[in-house]
Amino acid sequence: MNTTTLQFKAALAARLGEPYSDIVLLKPLKNGIRIMDKVTRKPLGGLAFDYLRNAGGVYVSCEVAGGIVHEVLAGLALPYESNLFNGDTMFFNSLSEERKEFSPDAGGVVRVHDGMDIDRTCGEIVERLARHHIPKMERLLAVGEGLIDDVAANPLHYAYPLPVIAICLLRNGCQDVDAALAPYARNKRIARNRNLDFLAALKAHPLCASPAGTHRP
Repeated sequence: MNTTTLQFKAALAARLGEPYSDIVLLKPLKNGIRIMDKVTRKPLGGLAFDYLRNAGGVYVSCEVAGGIVHEVLAGLALPYESNLFNGDTMFFNSLSEERKEFSPDAGGVVRVHDGMDIDRTCGEIVERLARHHIPKMERLLAVGEGLIDDVAANPLHYAYPLPVIAICLLRNGCQDVDAALAPYARNKRIARNRNLDFLAALKAHPLCASPAGTHRP
């Protein structure tokens, strides 16, 4: 690893304490950020940087493996396997990004090279994480309404896209979940099949109950 790469890694690590969240605790690490519950300090997921020697740069991976949606899905019996290769509820990395949210270059890798402006590049990375990646993880953990748009846009980033949408509808007080979920069930990118048998279990699950005062059609 050359001097520029070492300097870049140190500079980036020094700035990972800058992002802030009202929803979760962000703990900076040497090569990423751990996401934790603010009350229990229980790990919920995180962001991790890795370096590709062949690409000459760094990319970021994001995962959520805790929180309300994760707990509900863990006890749900579904007739098909998760989209993900591990036990996460959400996982994605910048290598497959389409909107260049992490890197301005194709391929999702931020290039590290001699003569680069390390401080400016690290500042841009932290700003992009705070604008794109962390909010996406927050929406899943908070089960905010924006989560539905996130799942619809990138269903393969989620273990079970259709049940995640259903949980979000329930938590946000939707009065007719069956009707609201139907269009997503017809979308082959989101649903493995149109079977909504899991809805009964979700409707009875205490963690899927809408917080007091949260109701919508």
